Amino acid sequence: MSTQASPPETSSSIAKALALLRMVSLAEPPVGFSALLERTGLPKATLHRLLRELSDAGLIRHHGPDRTYRPALGLMELASRAWASIDLRQVAARHVDALWHSTQETIHLAVRDDVEIIYIDKRESPKALRLFSSVGRRGPLYCTGVGKAIGAHLPAAERDELIGRLDLTRHTPNTITSRAGLRAEFEHIRGDGVAIDRGEHEEGIVCVAAPIFDRQGRPVASVSVTAPAVRMDEARVAALVPEVRSAAEQISRDLASSNCPV
Repeated sequence: MSTQASPPETSSSIAKALALLRMVSLAEPPVGFSALLERTGLPKATLHRLLRELSDAGLIRHHGPDRTYRPALGLMELASRAWASIDLRQVAARHVDALWHSTQETIHLAVRDDVEIIYIDKRESPKALRLFSSVGRRGPLYCTGVGKAIGAHLPAAERDELIGRLDLTRHTPNTITSRAGLRAEFEHIRGDGVAIDRGEHEEGIVCVAAPIFDRQGRPVASVSVTAPAVRMDEARVAALVPEVRSAAEQISRDLASSNCPV
């Protein structure tokens, strides 16, 4: 007699896992085990197993401080192939192209994924000393220009909560590794409207970035000009600030008037 699980049982398990994943992903505020147990009606053993399997797959994560379950980065990895047709890229394309033509440096378009950013579009500089980056690549929010531009403009409560749980690992001598220092940096960025990364994530790389807002005024993305430090002295950085800020403002206006779901 075959010991293989029957299709109905398999389908039922998949349906339960997907329903649980959706529940965790959409929960506001995040939910813990007891709440999930009540909402799903699943046996404790089954719920434990499904949570463990979803966690092992990188689709959800357990947040220790408040013992809740939240979406994890694996969801973004599954969705990364969809970025090729995402509306945000289409809305921003002509402005990204214009910024590339005027600067002849690498242009990045990025979105936030919790404590990280994901590059969703890129224009490569035609000059020598190019950068190692690619669409779909992730980076830390707190020490990249595109990440800081988004993080600094989050609502105050969300920004403070984010800063409180960041792992401020030092990547270079210029990395900001104190929460007080990052708070001060975010204040400065909000005042200037741009974020500057002077080799905080990668030594010898300078980035000027500005936030992109949706129609509700939420920072949903950012655009940047990035180049080796040898081409980015203070005068060049100062000259790029209004260009990058203007590109971000134009993308924000187009985004607000579009049907883009971002």
